[in-house]
Amino acid sequence: MAKKRRRRRQEEQPQVENRREVRLRARDRERNLRLTAIVGGIVGVALLLVLYGVVNELIIKPNSVLAQVEDQTIVTRDFWQQARLRESELQNQRLRLQIFAQQFGDSSLFASQVASINATLASPLTLGTQVLNDMIEGAVLQIKAPEVGVSVSDEEVEETLLEEVARGQGALTMPQATATADASIEATATAETFTPTPVPSPTPTPEESADSEAAATVAVSAPEGDPEGPEGDPTTPESPTVLTDDLYQEGLRTLEENLRENTGMNLASYREVIRARLLRTKMSETVSQDLVSTTEEQVRVRHILISVDPEPEPTAEAQAPAGETDGETTAAETPPPAPESAEENGESTTETTASGAVKVEEDDSPPAPEIWNPDSNGDGRVDDAEALAFAQILHQRILDGEDFADLALRFSNDPGSGSQGGDLGWAGRGRYVPEFEETAFSLGVGEMSAPVKSTFGYHIIEVLERDDERPKEEASLQQEYAEAFQTWLQEQVLSLNIDRPDNLAAMLPRNLGDSDDQ
Repeated sequence: MAKKRRRRRQEEQPQVENRREVRLRARDRERNLRLTAIVGGIVGVALLLVLYGVVNELIIKPNSVLAQVEDQTIVTRDFWQQARLRESELQNQRLRLQIFAQQFGDSSLFASQVASINATLASPLTLGTQVLNDMIEGAVLQIKAPEVGVSVSDEEVEETLLEEVARGQGALTMPQATATADASIEATATAETFTPTPVPSPTPTPEESADSEAAATVAVSAPEGDPEGPEGDPTTPESPTVLTDDLYQEGLRTLEENLRENTGMNLASYREVIRARLLRTKMSETVSQDLVSTTEEQVRVRHILISVDPEPEPTAEAQAPAGETDGETTAAETPPPAPESAEENGESTTETTASGAVKVEEDDSPPAPEIWNPDSNGDGRVDDAEALAFAQILHQRILDGEDFADLALRFSNDPGSGSQGGDLGWAGRGRYVPEFEETAFSLGVGEMSAPVKSTFGYHIIEVLERDDERPKEEASLQQEYAEAFQTWLQEQVLSLNIDRPDNLAAMLPRNLGDSDDQ
């Protein structure tokens, strides 16, 4: 019992640590504190890096300056939004082209356009470069607009937005509906006062007659007071839907949802996109009209073309020595094809005229039209000498009094103008190949040229009319407008101080191109 009490008293007494144990315990405590500080520092740095990345992606980078044109800045966020907007527009455009191709039943009609869109969508850098170039040009136009006296009002932006929403809702704005109704009334009034001039028409073939009857059936109008035509089919067009305020608000909400989902853009930003597009259109109209004349020197000519067949490529048989053709007739021994006569079974006599043309005459029947076989040497092609010889013959026949249009209709190798007596209509400079153009614009009205050689063959050219200030064709004028404006715009871009990003690929929006469904 005494031992137990003594052991209990020893355990209850505090143990006294020596110096060595104290030092070890202090060193462990210090080491643990250091490790805790290091781990805490690492975790803190990691958190700071993550926080910085988030702040950089959400705040710093989107609001950074991507490019600058003089004092105009292009912000990265706007670039991201417009890049995604362009991507969405290209995808919709491709879908429409594919639908058109299905409707026409021929995918090759729009194959090149679809391929171009696919190439752009497949390359985010190409897409981003196009968008940035457009934004830079837009900034240039904003700088130059006051000098030209062009501006875009808020009312014009709202009107364009209204029309876009109306299209999305399958409706018309009130001004559009009014203009459509006015045009319909004017067309009806014009049709009621128009008296058609009867013109002779050829006897239709059975197929043409059937088509005409079908067209006439479709065009039958319902009797007055009856809203439906034959068999209950409505024949009067339905009145277009007019965009109401409720319909507009619904379409506006749909547009805003699509913009936010696809581009991250709100309506305010989209209005600025519309403003930039309107400014470009107005600047193009103003600048191009100052640079391009609406009239030009034009001539109206007609011609007869005698084309030259290309030189055939040598073949193994053509290169074989004479007498080694296994008994087959060579091309030089093949007689030229006999001219066709108007009556296959009738007896006929042929006569070669001084001009080289072959006349075929039927017994007890009117003479058949002239037939010319240009392949005089029977080699299966019309060479340069043969084409020139016949062009000279036709030229002399016209000088001798024969009708130019009649000879063009019968002998010209240009089927488009040949069917019109050789008439090519009005054209300005740059429309024809150089040799043809030089001759056409050097002749006086009523003058005819000798045979003129071009890459197409030999032409006999006659000038019918000339006008030094004839209005240009609308399509040609619009093309000149576009080219002149683009040239002017590039000159302005080069004249200004523009800072572009050194590495645009690093500034592209994330996931650009990933959503594209090829």
